[in-house]
Amino acid sequence: MILTDQSDIELIRKAGNLAGKALEYVGSLVIPGITTWELDQAAEKAISEAGAIPTFKGYRGFPACICTSVNEEVVHGIPNKKKVLKEGDVISIDIGVTIRTKKDGKDFDFIGDTAITLPVGKISASLEQLLKDTQKSLYAAMAACRSGNTLDDIGGAIEDIAVANAYGIVRDYGGHGIGPSYHEEPFIFNYRTGSKVKLKTGMVIAVEPMFNQGGDRVKTKPDGWTVVTQDYKPSAHFEHSLLVTDNGVEVLTKRPSEVLDNVIRV
Repeated sequence: MILTDQSDIELIRKAGNLAGKALEYVGSLVIPGITTWELDQAAEKAISEAGAIPTFKGYRGFPACICTSVNEEVVHGIPNKKKVLKEGDVISIDIGVTIRTKKDGKDFDFIGDTAITLPVGKISASLEQLLKDTQKSLYAAMAACRSGNTLDDIGGAIEDIAVANAYGIVRDYGGHGIGPSYHEEPFIFNYRTGSKVKLKTGMVIAVEPMFNQGGDRVKTKPDGWTVVTQDYKPSAHFEHSLLVTDNGVEVLTKRPSEVLDNVIRV
């Protein structure tokens, strides 16, 4: 989606702002002993009370409000009353928030999509580094997002950090454009493909690197949703929704406590 109308830009900002706040709130609840279902319930309450809609609930049949992916689960984990977080786990929480309005008599959605991977209690030093490096790659990719740059500038920024630290790169999933139908073109790979597709001012995209402690390969569990690493080694996932400008990006889903100074230029 390419936005030029100021009122549309304000709505996408609102959706992103709510998503960032909801993610930070749910993340603050992550402690040993809580279930992923409880996190989902908290997210749904927070989003609904803000007058918005949980983007993921019902999307292509997804049964929950957020995705909660633990340890070797990469993305699309389904919250579950029996999934109890324990000390030493890592959990990726992926949240989408929709602001719905009327345009030309029809429903039109503005969406904020964001994710973070968090420690559950004290985690190993290697897991801490995995989280730091995956987030670092997101920020490097964000710095490469400016009008006139290419999709390969984004993928290359992510790939360079993965290669330098010997992580597996999730190649079957990646970032995407965001529009009323949620996922839109372009697909944004987390590595170089030779793409010369250029970013344009007004584009709204989600960039979301995913690094594995082991190999690249992933598979989908029998539930039809949860993606796991094939070698069952831990994975990390970070994501922001971005508005491309002439001079850089506006981070739509910035969390209230997130510090971006000296990380990217806007």
